[in-house]
Amino acid sequence: MKNLTIALLTLILLGGISSCSKQTLDAPPAGGVDPNIKVNFSLDSLVARCNANNGNPLLITQNLIISGVVVGDDSSGTFYHGIDIEDSTGGIMLMIDASYLYNLYPVGTRVFVQLKGLYVVNDKGVVEIVAIINAGGTYTGIPGSVQSQYVTPGKWGIYVAPKKVTVSQLIANPNPYMSELVELDNVQFTTTYINTPYYVGANYGNTMIRDCGGEDLYDVYTSGYTNFGNLLTPSGNGTLIGVASVYVSASSGRATYELLIRDPSDLNMTGQLCP
Repeated sequence: MKNLTIALLTLILLGGISSCSKQTLDAPPAGGVDPNIKVNFSLDSLVARCNANNGNPLLITQNLIISGVVVGDDSSGTFYHGIDIEDSTGGIMLMIDASYLYNLYPVGTRVFVQLKGLYVVNDKGVVEIVAIINAGGTYTGIPGSVQSQYVTPGKWGIYVAPKKVTVSQLIANPNPYMSELVELDNVQFTTTYINTPYYVGANYGNTMIRDCGGEDLYDVYTSGYTNFGNLLTPSGNGTLIGVASVYVSASSGRATYELLIRDPSDLNMTGQLCP
């Protein structure tokens, strides 16, 4: 009987360890409760108001409250001191001057942002919510010590369907998709970047994809701080999901629209390559 009891306890412990490991690796199940905060402004209206301010930082003096679901966090190292959020009207980058934000606001979490006292800026094509305008025109996000005064998490585990677009659509008009989750189908990495590390270093982390027509190319960015930069890109054709963004060269001023890869699991590219 004693041996049977020990065996049962062992199975229970192993089951508990297995369960904890799985919960750590998998996305959290849907749950939580939204706070009693009334949203009175949309992301597209906030972006439009920012862009109408002649390129100057816009200080929010009204009691405006927005809400969005996190589509990009810093769990893999792709995003730094910020999260991308999206509502039904658009996306925006919420800058928070702190690390390990995914512990509070993981992908799939709805967050509520009280904007009064914050700034909205257009940082080289990406609209961001920040807290401090520094000398020289740089910006600082909401200090980690006071983030709870502005940002409140709600429900989590919310699925946000990526917007399906083509490479040619992104090239022709990328701005409406900034900070949003998008999906490209029937694409592949160009020959130079097939089966190479995601982070190529010398090229600022950029690789390139193309569609099956072969004429339309688009940049894919992987930060050198990611935990998957040394992994190899897929060698097939298929689907790529990423967050739309833009990079502007400090030396040339040239804007390069790009997709930010959140995690290699967002790529399903095992099909036969197009010629």
